Amino acid sequence: MLSNCKLDAEDEKILRELDNLYGVAQNKEVLKDIILYIKLKQNNELDLGNYNIIIRNNSSYNLLNDLIKVCAKVFMKYNIIQNDNICFLDKAINSRGDCPFDKIFGIDDGIIIINEKKLRINYADELDNLKRTMKQFKDKIFIFEDTNYCEGETDGELGELASFRMTIDRISLDDKIMYCKNKFEEHQLNYKKQDLKEYADVPFWILKNMVIKLIIECKSKKIDFIDKQMLKTNKEFYSKNTTKRNNERKSIKQEKNAKDELNELIGLEEIKKQMNKILNYIKLNKERGQIPSLHMCFTGNPGTGKTSIARVIGKIFEQEKILSGRGDFVEIHGRDLVGKYVGWTAQKVHDTVEQAIGGVLFIDEAYSLVVDRRGSFEDEAIATLIKEMEDHRNEICIILAGYTDEMKNLIKLNPGFESRIQFTINFPDYNEDELLKIFVGLCKKEKYKLSENCKEMLISNFKKAKNDINFGNGRYVRNLFEKIKFEQADRIVQTDSKNKNTITKADIENAIKSITFHEKEVRKIGFCRG
Repeated sequence: MLSNCKLDAEDEKILRELDNLYGVAQNKEVLKDIILYIKLKQNNELDLGNYNIIIRNNSSYNLLNDLIKVCAKVFMKYNIIQNDNICFLDKAINSRGDCPFDKIFGIDDGIIIINEKKLRINYADELDNLKRTMKQFKDKIFIFEDTNYCEGETDGELGELASFRMTIDRISLDDKIMYCKNKFEEHQLNYKKQDLKEYADVPFWILKNMVIKLIIECKSKKIDFIDKQMLKTNKEFYSKNTTKRNNERKSIKQEKNAKDELNELIGLEEIKKQMNKILNYIKLNKERGQIPSLHMCFTGNPGTGKTSIARVIGKIFEQEKILSGRGDFVEIHGRDLVGKYVGWTAQKVHDTVEQAIGGVLFIDEAYSLVVDRRGSFEDEAIATLIKEMEDHRNEICIILAGYTDEMKNLIKLNPGFESRIQFTINFPDYNEDELLKIFVGLCKKEKYKLSENCKEMLISNFKKAKNDINFGNGRYVRNLFEKIKFEQADRIVQTDSKNKNTITKADIENAIKSITFHEKEVRKIGFCRG
């Protein structure tokens, strides 16, 4: 029986296809586990549930297709699915304009791809429909594409529906160098390894074009050695127009001063004043050669603008030359710093900080690192993070964010944070007028117009929403806006209306009907009749 649970030659051949797929090759071990699990399940030795996968997609390149096609070969080989056709359900949503899971029953494709964000239009209803569908159609593979800012959020919400996890990484410079090596060696072209680092440091889609052109040139001229000058000339040909476009975009972006962008944010008046004072303090101290620690703690409810302020801070630090600006704005969830195995956590924290050096590392729900047991991976994450905050105190701005009471508890339990966090800022909830401004701003951005009496209805809804125990501030406004667009699109199609950019009172009323509020408990003082 156990001999049947080994990989055969065809399995190995399928797995080797991942070796040349940059950004997805690290999933080879996961796919190997899936193959072994299929064998064990078919031998009635193990049953963990299903073969569905959550794929965390961190890449801007279209690598999801490449990964799924390889997975499909495994599922086809073992008759898990009847065909290897792939249905991207979000495209079906866009073309049909109706509830996707109510209409899924007729599709024939073996693999169903669902972008988790598409569930959020009518989250509760869609999730119930999805569960019923998955239960009925066990002969299909459901793959959830996770593109959320906070890694792990999708896993927390949909983890019970999928037994396996994969990741699509950004294509690194090392990946690009390896791509060049493989392509050149495949065509018997010699080169110097030290020349490839500078050559390959371009976006991957440009690099692929560069390499194809260079190979054609070498073969047509019967050249078997690629020297440094050839690499330089080849790169300049492709980078000339790209660099020009990037410079044009950069100059357009820099026309708007980051401080002006801060002051133009809706509401947050006290926060803006505090931030301007902090920025003046940092700038003056840097001129004196005594730059203070840049780390901060943001407290407050969800959707109060913490992330928006953090992004603007990164731009200001770059424009004012307080930070080098060579790092990314990196946004993670506190739990993302915790490794799965012994020795992984410290390296994970270090790598995350390294990615953001020269910029801002924003750690949302940082209090999730607080656990009851000592010596845990969470303790290791906190200890490593505190050390990194000290080691790079002048090179990076690390912002810890989360609910007020929980963040106070995190700082209290870990005094190392208190000595390294220079600024603590509390973000208040938005009032009704500010929420309306956010909604109007979303309409303007997407070129929607509000008909008469809509604003009064929205203000009334925001007043009720503010009493909800889970009120999400700006996040609530964005979710409401998506629901209203959904209702508006349905009305436009059904009535064949020509005013495709107008939101009516009826659209808002229909959207509001799907919202249930849970009011905060009000503690009564006095005597009750008994």
